[in-house]
Amino acid sequence: MAEIEIEKKKPIWPWVVVGLLILAVILYFVLADGDDDDDFTEEEDTEQVTTPMETEDYEDTETASWEDDNLSGDESVSKYLTHIGDRERMGIDHEYSSEALIYLINALENRSEEANINTEVEIQELKDDVRDIKEDPQALTHANTINEVGAKIVDLMEKMQEEKFPDLSQDVQEVRTALQNIDPSTPTLDQKDAVNSFYKEAGDVIEKMKMS
Repeated sequence: MAEIEIEKKKPIWPWVVVGLLILAVILYFVLADGDDDDDFTEEEDTEQVTTPMETEDYEDTETASWEDDNLSGDESVSKYLTHIGDRERMGIDHEYSSEALIYLINALENRSEEANINTEVEIQELKDDVRDIKEDPQALTHANTINEVGAKIVDLMEKMQEEKFPDLSQDVQEVRTALQNIDPSTPTLDQKDAVNSFYKEAGDVIEKMKMS
């Protein structure tokens, strides 16, 4: 009797292993792509949160600039007085003083134009000095910078007073006295009262330098 050959079935486990490997590769790329999407979403969320905040801070913060020389004398004087009225800012940074000088110079320029006084040379020199200060805020760490610029400001006030405001001689002298009370070798933050006194006296003068 002839023997019947029975064909042995090939094992299927190699195919199972191959299938699992393919599935693992697919899952790897799917999950990796998902992580990238999450990272991208987080970056988008961060931009959406921080950008408006930064823009809002920029828009809400007014910075002194030379564009104010297009204002009237009263308007520029008002901006200066408003700025120096916020004395608490001096305890935060030296930008307070540099901007105070800009507002003060703007006001002097506008007052001199209204009074028809030629101060072009003096104003330009002062603007150049303050631009240097803006580029190096640490220049105001010690009060010698305020003294140097302040002396030029008082000289300009005196010139304007002698030409068109004879009754303000004593007022200008009080500004000079206030400036002399600032110690050039002492940090400005250690003598805030003296520095603010100079700004206040200067404000009183430019407020009175009004053509009738």
